Amino acid sequence: MEDKFQPLDNEEVISVANNDKLLSDSMFTSGQLVSAIKQIASNFPNTNKDKIEKWFNEGIKGKTLKFGAKGWQQGKFRIKVTVEFCPDEPEIEETSASSEPEIPQPESPLDDLRQRINQENQPENQ
Repeated sequence: MEDKFQPLDNEEVISVANNDKLLSDSMFTSGQLVSAIKQIASNFPNTNKDKIEKWFNEGIKGKTLKFGAKGWQQGKFRIKVTVEFCPDEPEIEETSASSEPEIPQPESPLDDLRQRINQENQPENQ
């Protein structure tokens, strides 16, 4: 299945149903939602706000054991929050064949050649 979600810019506006909202309003920008998520993370009990800033900005040193790797790999971790949007498929209006404009077929440079071959392949009695 194709993933049709695309990231939103920080200034793009989001509107959700009241029962699905995470913020106090049902309309906000993508950047406001990301900021709210960072604020929520910084309000976890016993969480150092400087550490939260490091996690979301410059990253923190650590190591990972990834699938298929032969061992631990040193590096940095960073939390990146993006808001993505997937548009609904546009509704296709049904139109009758008679109301659709007829699109002329372009002439092919091979039409003359096809016509000659057809004439040569016809029996001479006709």
